[in-house]
Amino acid sequence: MLIPKKYHIHLVALIAVSVIMFYPSLSKRIDPQILKAGTAAADDFLQLVDNERYAESWENASTLIKEKIFPEVWDQQLLAMRSKVGALNNRSQDNASMSDWAEGAPDGEYLTLKYASSFEKQASAIETIILVLEEDNSWRVAGYFIK
Repeated sequence: MLIPKKYHIHLVALIAVSVIMFYPSLSKRIDPQILKAGTAAADDFLQLVDNERYAESWENASTLIKEKIFPEVWDQQLLAMRSKVGALNNRSQDNASMSDWAEGAPDGEYLTLKYASSFEKQASAIETIILVLEEDNSWRVAGYFIK
């Protein structure tokens, strides 16, 4: 069955609307238990960093971090990053997403959490924490960034 040319634009519009409406339901949803476990791991990490316990945060980080970054370098990087923004004023989780890959890392299960944060020297910031599911089924930090 051929569709008359005058209806092609309607067909394109119908397809576009269908994709817009149904794509969110097709994207990967985060299991509430995964989100809960990942958020707990991220909160533990952030508490260590907020209290300038950088060495301990490295000890609790993922194998990916430990294989790529020496503890002294980790300490220096976190100290420099947090010195720029100052003390935390407030933070709230803003977004969460799942992926089976992360740039520069092997395939696996990755959970990315974004926080809307406010610091002493930076009123509006986005903190991003990338967690990886390790072999022992624990979520551990594989990346931390502030923008």
